[in-house]
Amino acid sequence: LDQMLRFDTDTGDPLALSALSCPCCYRKGVAFCDDPDMSKVSPRHKIQLLRVLLAEDDVDAFVCLSEDSHNSEYVSVCDERRSYLTNFTGSAGVALVTRNEAMVFTDSRYYLQAGNQLSDDWNLMKMEPTDPTIDEVIFDKLKDKRVGIDPFQFPWSKMKTWTEKWEKKSSMLKRKDPSPSNNPPTLVPLTRNLVDSMWPNRPAIPQNPVKAHLVSLAGETVVSKLERVRKSITVDNKADAIVISALDQIGWLFNLRGTDIMCNPVFFSYALVSADAAHLFVGRRDGKIKDVMEAEAMEEMTKSGVTLHSYSDFNVSYLPSLVPSGSYVLVEKGTCSAAIATAVESAGATIVETEWASPIEIFKAKKNKEEVKGIRDAARRDSVAIIRFLAWVEEEIGKGKVYKEAELAEILGRYRQEVEGYVGDSFETISSVGKNSSVIHYKAEAGSEEELELRKDDIYLLDSGGQYVDGTTDVTRTECFGTPTEEQKFGYTACLKGHINLGRAVFPEGTCGLVLDAYARAPLWKEGLDYGHGTGHGIGAYMNVHEGPFGISGASRPGNLIRKSPYAQSMLLQPIERGYYMSNEPGYYVDGEYGFRIESDCVTFVSKRGEKEGKKVYLEFETVTKVPMSRNLTNVEMLSEEDKTWLNDYHFSCLQEIEPLLKDDERAVAWLTKQCAPY
Repeated sequence: LDQMLRFDTDTGDPLALSALSCPCCYRKGVAFCDDPDMSKVSPRHKIQLLRVLLAEDDVDAFVCLSEDSHNSEYVSVCDERRSYLTNFTGSAGVALVTRNEAMVFTDSRYYLQAGNQLSDDWNLMKMEPTDPTIDEVIFDKLKDKRVGIDPFQFPWSKMKTWTEKWEKKSSMLKRKDPSPSNNPPTLVPLTRNLVDSMWPNRPAIPQNPVKAHLVSLAGETVVSKLERVRKSITVDNKADAIVISALDQIGWLFNLRGTDIMCNPVFFSYALVSADAAHLFVGRRDGKIKDVMEAEAMEEMTKSGVTLHSYSDFNVSYLPSLVPSGSYVLVEKGTCSAAIATAVESAGATIVETEWASPIEIFKAKKNKEEVKGIRDAARRDSVAIIRFLAWVEEEIGKGKVYKEAELAEILGRYRQEVEGYVGDSFETISSVGKNSSVIHYKAEAGSEEELELRKDDIYLLDSGGQYVDGTTDVTRTECFGTPTEEQKFGYTACLKGHINLGRAVFPEGTCGLVLDAYARAPLWKEGLDYGHGTGHGIGAYMNVHEGPFGISGASRPGNLIRKSPYAQSMLLQPIERGYYMSNEPGYYVDGEYGFRIESDCVTFVSKRGEKEGKKVYLEFETVTKVPMSRNLTNVEMLSEEDKTWLNDYHFSCLQEIEPLLKDDERAVAWLTKQCAPY
C-alpha cells in the first residue's frame, strides 16, 4: 500500500500523487508502519485506503458482506472484515464504499448499536421494509459503474438476482433515455478481498482439531445420512452430485464437530457428495489433514467411505476431476458462492440450484429420538446454571451489592462451566441493564462508557446459551429484583402473554412460521405494541444456535413486501414438522429506557388432539427450557385463566424437573420454589 493516491472524501477525485502516512507514527509514504497501533487508525483512514484500492482494481465501489466464504452468520475473527472496516460489530450488515460515500446497511436489531459504533464517516442505512434495499441503492447511485465483490464471499444467487433486477430496471429507463448513464451497474468478481489487502495484523486463520460426534448422540450413522442425501440428489433433484459449503451442514452430515468459529461447533471445510463417492476438504490454514482430524474422526471417515482432501484443493483446478463434464451438480440457493459456481461451470458441469434449502438443511432440522433426548437433557442442565445464577444475583442485589453487566455475564459463564457436558457458550451473552436492555443485540464491553451497573429496581435482560455435547440452548429471561413500575409490568406481561400464546398453540403439521408468528404477536398487537425481530429460529443439536430452513416471523411485515422477497417467502412459508427444535422469543422495547424478551427453547411433537377421522396430524410445542418467569414483572390481572393454567403447569414442570438437580444449593432451591408458586 505504499505511495498511494489520496482521494477527496467528498468527490472521490484524486487529489495528488502524495503518499499517505501511518496513522500511529505518522511515517510518510506508507499506509501503515511495520507494527501499527490499530487503536489510532481512524475510520476515515480505512475508508481512504479502500478508495485507493478501488482505483487499483479499476472499480467504483466495493461491497463488503458480514458472512465468510461459507455464508456463516457468525464468523471467525479472521473473517470479520465488515467489523474491521466499519467498527460496527453486529452480526448482520453490509458495507458499501464508493468513491464518495460510505454506507452500512443493517436491520432493526442493530440500529442503536450501529448508531453508537459508527463514526460520522459512515451513513447508517436502516433496512426497514419500506426503505430501499442495498441493490436498489447501488442501482440508483452507480449506474454504468463497476462494483467490486469478493466471489468467494458473495452468493451466486444474489449475484444473479441483483444483475437481473438491474438489467430490467435499466431496460425500462432506456425506453426514454438510451444513454450510457442508464446502463446497469456491473458486479465485478475481484481476485482479492480489498479489506484483506488493507488489514495489517489480521488474526491468524484457525485450524483446530476436528472431533467425531458420537452416533449415540447423533442418532444416525454417516453411512445412513449419505444414503438419504444421495437419494435426494438423484431421485428428487435429478442431479449427479451436490456441493456443500455451509459448515453446519457438513458437520451434521459427517458427524463431526470443531471449534474454528467461536461459539459454533464447526470447522472450515467443503464437501462434495455424488452417487458413489463422498469428498471432504479440511485444513484451511495449511491443509495438513492429519493435524486437523483426530484419530477417531479419521477412522469414522474411513469406515464411512469418505475421502479426505486439503481445503485448498477445493478450487477451479481440482474440481473438474471430481465433477465430470456434462454432469448436473446440486447447490444450495443462498449459500453457494459465485466462486464455487464458476468452478463447477468451468468443469463443464451444469448447476442445479435448490428451490430453497438443500436437502441436508431440511434433514438436519428434523431431530431424531436420540437428538431430542439430548436436547431435553442439555436444556435441563442449562436451566440449572441459569437458575443458580439468578438466585445468586437476587441475593447479592438484595444485600445492596453492585455488579456491572460484563461481570455478571462472566459469573453466569462460571455457573455453566460447572455443568456436565458443557463445551462452551452458543453465542456471546447479552447481559443488559436498564436502557441497554432496549438494544436487542447489546454486547457489554467491560470498562466501556455504555456499560451499566445493576441495581435493585433496574430491568435486567439476560440472553445466553450453552453448547453441550448433547444439545444447544438459547434462553432469555428478563428480571427486576426490586419494584418495577406499572408501565414496566404492563409491557412485560404483554410479552409474557405472547410467549404463552405461542407455547400452547396446537396447529396442523406443515403450518408455516408466518402463521405461527401471529400467535406470539397477537397479545401485543391488542395493546398497540410490537417488536422488530423474529419470534423464533431453528436451533441445532450441538450445532449452530441459529439454523434454518424455517423461521417464525413475518406477521408484522406488509404482504406486498413478502411477495417481493423470494428469501422471505422461502423462509416464512417453510412447513414446520414434528421434531423441529426452535426458540419462542417475543419481546417489547422502549428505546433508551428498557426492553423485555422472553425466550424458551421448544420441540414440536405430535399432539393427541386431532380431527375425529384421524386424517390430519396436529403438532404442539414442548418447552424444554425450565427457567421460571419473573414474578416481580408479571401483572397477574392481565392474565386470563388459560394463561394462568399454562403458566402454573409450566412452573410445576420447572420445579419437578430442576429441583432434584440443584443438589445442595439451598439458595437456588428456595428461589425456584418461590418463583414457581401457583398463581
